Amino acid sequence: MSEKRELPKHYNPDEVEKKWREYWLQEKLYHIEKPKREKKFSMVLPPPNVTGSLHMGHAWNITIQDIVARFMRMEGKEVVWVPGFDHAGIATQYVVEKQLKKEGKTRFDLGREEMIKRIWEWVPVSRNAIRTQLQFLGGSVDWERERFTMDEGFSRAVRENFHRLYEDGLIYRDSYIVNWCPKDRTALSDLEVEYEEEPGKLWYIKYPVVDESGNETGEYITVATTRPETMLGDTAVAVHPDDPRYKHLIGKKLKLPLVEWERSDINGNPVGNLIPVIADERVKMDFGTGAVKITPAHDPNDFEIGRTHNLPVVKVMDETAHMNKNAGEFRGLDRYVAREQIVLRLKELGLLEKEEDIVHAVGHCYRCKTVIEPMVSEQWFVKTSDERLRKPATEVVENDTIRFIPEFWKKHYLHWLYNLRDWCISRQIWWGHRIPVWYCQKCGHINVFSERSFEDYLQKLVFNIYANQKMEQLFSPDEVWDYLQKPNFVHPEMTNAEFYEKFVFLQELPFVKNRDLLKELIDKTYPRVPLLKQPEEGTIIGFPPHAIYMLRYNGRIGEKFTPEEVYKAYKEHEDLLGYVYILALNGIKRTEVFESPQSVEEWLKAHSTGVGCKNNRILLKEENGKFEILPDLVEEVKYLIPLRCEKCGSYHLKWDADVLDTWFSSALWPFGAFGWPEITKEDIERVD
Repeated sequence: MSEKRELPKHYNPDEVEKKWREYWLQEKLYHIEKPKREKKFSMVLPPPNVTGSLHMGHAWNITIQDIVARFMRMEGKEVVWVPGFDHAGIATQYVVEKQLKKEGKTRFDLGREEMIKRIWEWVPVSRNAIRTQLQFLGGSVDWERERFTMDEGFSRAVRENFHRLYEDGLIYRDSYIVNWCPKDRTALSDLEVEYEEEPGKLWYIKYPVVDESGNETGEYITVATTRPETMLGDTAVAVHPDDPRYKHLIGKKLKLPLVEWERSDINGNPVGNLIPVIADERVKMDFGTGAVKITPAHDPNDFEIGRTHNLPVVKVMDETAHMNKNAGEFRGLDRYVAREQIVLRLKELGLLEKEEDIVHAVGHCYRCKTVIEPMVSEQWFVKTSDERLRKPATEVVENDTIRFIPEFWKKHYLHWLYNLRDWCISRQIWWGHRIPVWYCQKCGHINVFSERSFEDYLQKLVFNIYANQKMEQLFSPDEVWDYLQKPNFVHPEMTNAEFYEKFVFLQELPFVKNRDLLKELIDKTYPRVPLLKQPEEGTIIGFPPHAIYMLRYNGRIGEKFTPEEVYKAYKEHEDLLGYVYILALNGIKRTEVFESPQSVEEWLKAHSTGVGCKNNRILLKEENGKFEILPDLVEEVKYLIPLRCEKCGSYHLKWDADVLDTWFSSALWPFGAFGWPEITKEDIERVD
């Protein structure tokens, strides 16, 4: 007779859930490699940030999605539910910077390369903790398809999207008013600013009216402001054109209080302390005094009015919210210290009419809670105000194709879209997708590059590694091979090579598995850059020999060459040679060697005999008036990823230092997770 088993009196989730959770994962129960099209049902899990822990909102969302996934399986569907994580640009960098602060350091002490390396070391710790939480919740996701918004595939999708939007005129760069966080030293989108009601003051300041000679007339216009420190950047006072109190003053000049020095606008043009009274219908006659100080560099509304009236833009603060040289005697002060001193000076001069206690909404950085400083800065924007983007998003809600529940959110959504400003997408931080823009140092042209700028998959892959900041523009085949053989960040059970094949390019790539083939293809594809053995410490083999060796290694001169041939080849490839050895040698010297065939000949002879050259170095050999290089002097051959200006052809390009707003990649999550841009909508429609 079988032994009776007594059911426990209380349910113990640790005993039950652990067993089945591990079984699901080991058996890959929810993984379907190739779902049939007629049975396919796909979802993505909104990627949680790698910085923290899951909360009730995550649990609620995962539960709803899990119900849908399991229901669809019961309906006979082959469900693909993709999990993953968001790199959370500002939030992640902020966490690591807090750790550095405990060590008495800042990110600037480390430098960009070391800071990014430090973040990559920290991210897996937090990511793995969140992954465990997700698994504890029991969501039936396919962990074999896990992704990360900064993995090799998503980085490609981000650059592709930027490239397309830029070509379509939907991404542009401009000096524009942005939300600036003085602590994180970066621009923020409107959605990253949190407003809080705070007590404050409203100061009423008198601006003296002056005559045509600049002398005070005894009349004043009083303006009210909550930020008197910004008055040092005022370039006008605006009134309504129909306001009878000020109609007679429109077109007259005012003397900007306190400012007895010359200021400069953002273009370096001088700006005096006499500012105009302008008429603008956006001014409300019944609000405050009916007169508004206009500071285009430090207020969004003033910026727009300034553009309408072509006013100069005068910044009075730096990126840390300390007063700059345009603040004159207040230069170097923190904005709040400057505020106190400016108010005190206005009182002393009898120019402060009164002050009032108020409660007002103040914008804070969503991450570090620092008060935001509106500031004009050169940034990248998505033209979300363009009807090509705004109209489709508006129409589907207006005609109820998409419905909001509760209904009142429809009104909020449409109000937001009707008043949408262009989206600032550049961030002055280091963790994130670096903007794929290179500025030509010769002609100023803006160049955008992405993987589709290159013809074959080797070039796409090498560019991908470089643009992901995993290696430099000057690289060796060993660096590429070593990176390909490393465990992948998202799927450590795979190598990076396998990840590229499965998730990025969606096909087998023979060269990622064969070291000799990879080296052979790189050697055929990229310009060779020979680096010569350096002599004893304190001396250096400089530009001329490197340039000549590079010409020879790339077949621009023959095995035996004359001074005239070197001179001609150098002139044809001078731009490339100069740029390469700026990268390799941190500077270019002695280009006068290549001024004429005669100067080249003198140098070649001196360095083939050792006579007349520094340190008697022999770098070449001569026979019957022709010269040869000495291959034994070459320590290493590297290769250059050849990015060239699309306008003038120069190699002298400078990569934009900013990164993209996290949401620029997060918004691509449903697309990148399923193979875009390698798989397009047209590809899907062709599948049987």
